[in-house]
Amino acid sequence: MIPTLQRSDDLRTIVDQCAAHPLVAEVLVINNATDALTFDSPKVRVLDQGRNIYVNPAWNLGAREARAEFPSIINDDILFEDGALTHAQRALRSRRFGVIGPAQDAFNRPAHGRRRVKIAPFFSFKGSFGTFMCLRRADYNPIPEEMRIWGGDDWLFLTQSRPNGVLSGYRFDTEMGTSSGSPEFQALRAAELASARPILMPLYRTRWWHRPVEYLDRIRRFRKRFERSGYPGTQAPTLGSK
Repeated sequence: MIPTLQRSDDLRTIVDQCAAHPLVAEVLVINNATDALTFDSPKVRVLDQGRNIYVNPAWNLGAREARAEFPSIINDDILFEDGALTHAQRALRSRRFGVIGPAQDAFNRPAHGRRRVKIAPFFSFKGSFGTFMCLRRADYNPIPEEMRIWGGDDWLFLTQSRPNGVLSGYRFDTEMGTSSGSPEFQALRAAELASARPILMPLYRTRWWHRPVEYLDRIRRFRKRFERSGYPGTQAPTLGSK
């Protein structure tokens, strides 16, 4: 599902790419612009809203309308490799992860490292995680209606019943903020933050995996510092790769 205000030059490229993917049964485009939108592919279904219902309600609408077992929420301004969708679906079938999104170091740089899904750092949602999210339809927890433009990815991340995952080794490119950087979105930001914080803050450490993932993050940070120190004859073990 792809919400759009039709402000991204990449919209049609992304929709066409998704429609051509062999694992994609349907592409839902939630059109928040006033201008109508059409596509040639029979796999594309446009939900014209006639107005801007904002991003989180658009996600909720897409989740209600989605027919696939493994829906993906994709920004209209993010470019990605086909293999990212394939790998995410395979990992979701293992039922080891909740939401799977891009690793923060995967953006706007050549692909690097082994291609894998690993446990997402606890605060992944504070970065670009929400630009490309894959999950099971059964694990989509509707975002509270008070939250229209901010915190939807935080909500989905924190409310999962199992740890989330990040895709490493794939390249993602995005300018970020094609729509959310617009004046009308910025004008709503302060009010949205005030509404979202009382909803999101009580979620911290309410799932069994929250605290263990925070501990894992500490171990990962220690490991990086240890490796950078160049301590002779010692290599830290690989952690959290599955």
